[in-house]
Formats: sequence, structure tokens, C-alpha cells
Amino acid sequence: MQASNLEIVKLNNLKLSAKIISEQLKQGIHLGMRVGAGSEFEQYRYYEPGDDPKRIDWKYFSRSGKYMIKESQAESHLHITLMLDLTGSMNYKEGDISRLDYAKNLLATIAYLAHLQGDSLSFFTFQNGELIKKVAPSPKSFQRILYHLESDKASGTWPVSKQFFPLLKNKQRELIVLVSDFLQKDNEWVEIVEEMKHPQKEIVLFQLLGKQEVEFDLKGSFIFKDLESDREITLDGAAVKKGYNAAIGNYLKTLKEALHQPKIHLIQETIDEPIVSVVSKFLANRSFI
Repeated sequence: MQASNLEIVKLNNLKLSAKIISEQLKQGIHLGMRVGAGSEFEQYRYYEPGDDPKRIDWKYFSRSGKYMIKESQAESHLHITLMLDLTGSMNYKEGDISRLDYAKNLLATIAYLAHLQGDSLSFFTFQNGELIKKVAPSPKSFQRILYHLESDKASGTWPVSKQFFPLLKNKQRELIVLVSDFLQKDNEWVEIVEEMKHPQKEIVLFQLLGKQEVEFDLKGSFIFKDLESDREITLDGAAVKKGYNAAIGNYLKTLKEALHQPKIHLIQETIDEPIVSVVSKFLANRSFI
């Protein structure tokens, strides 16, 4: 029997939650092709910008016309950079599950699967206009990531003005996984993604929203609170339903179009979706790796 999101969150133990979710997966656990230079040859992969041209198999090219690189066991261990939005809006809650708790369990599961496969891990958070490197790659990265996921709290706002983060400018081959609601006042999250993209990187963006955020259908008078500024406003649900749903629908469409780029993958989910299903979709899309 599959554990519900609420049962998983109530465990209050991310390592145990990650193990349970991984056991629920219907398919095999495999985050990356396990191949690398300097070991016994295992397979080919396509040449990518940034690869050393000396590694191209020219004999294979003469036969096929394709630029291919030989790989062996060590090299294809991925470096996976996990990133978490810790602005106040991540505290949004529906059905006793907060967006932040959902995000933490999702990232913990991905980290656990990567740890099992021997991938290197690092962890960053976005909060109050800062990109903070919490965990650097090391043999203990997984345990340290769990520690920060367990203890980190969401609060504050994200500035509208464009931010520059040298930490995002590295050119190493990596998979970046960023979890956020991607709710923005201007274009701040899209600008962050634009800054981190590079031909050597695959970027996976999980946008987590509540069902009522995606399609508002409540009736009656409600107090709406901005979780980043704490500002409150009282509105009639029926009166704002049509305008809100049109606005959020247009925003989600615009965001999807802006992020429809090579090696950028936007996964839009609501927090009532079983976490195991979201992880399964992530693993099933081979274009990530």
C-alpha cells in the first residue's frame, strides 16, 4: 500500500521518508549513466560543446558521420546540485501539507537515490536575496543535506531587482534540481535560471503549487495573507474567482514558454500529487541525464 503524502510528512524523518518513497517506485533506480575516462570502455555518448575534441572517436565518425565520445565507468557519475527556494511563500499549506515540507521530501528522495548511485551532491538555498551554499561535495554530502533540509525554515521575500550570483557561473557538467513555487513579481526567477544555464548543464525545475493556487474555487469571504510580506486583505471568493484564474493561467503559460529552452525542464505539479509519482516522472525522463 502506498503511503500518502501526509503520512510521509508526519514521519518527520527525511531519511526514512526517502527510503519509503524509493521503495514505492515502480521502476528501477537509476539517475545517471555510469561511465568515465580512464576505466574500461563501456559505451558511447554524443559529443557536447565543452568536451575535449581529442576524445572524439574518429574511426567511429568515419563509419557513421557522428561525433561520439567513448566513456567508461567512473566519468559518468553525475554531479547533482540541489537548490531550494526558502522564501516565505514556500510556507503555503493545503490539506495539512505545506509546500516546503513537500519540497523537502522531494529533494531528500532525489538526494537519497543519487547517494545510492554514487553521484556527488551539493546543496544551495535561495533566501532574502542571497544564494547560500549549504553543502559542498564530499563523502558526507547526503547526511549534511538531510541536516539542512530538516532544520531550514522559509521566510522573507525575494527582491525584484536583478541579482548576480558568481556561484552559478561554473561550467562543470552537472544536473541542477531547483524546487520553488516560481511565483514572481517581475521576472526574477526566470533571470536566475537564465544565469545558471550552460551547455554542460541540465536544469530541472520543479514548480510546486496548491490546487487552489492553480484553480481557485472557494466561495465566501476570506482573509488572504501574503506569506512574504504578511500583508492581509479580505476578499469575496466568488467575486475574485474568474479574474484570479485567468491571471494564474496566463502566468503559468508565460512561465512555461519562457523556460521552454534546450536542457531546461519545467515540471509543474500540485502538492496533492503523490511524491512518489513526481519522483517517478523525474526518473522516467531520460533527457535529464
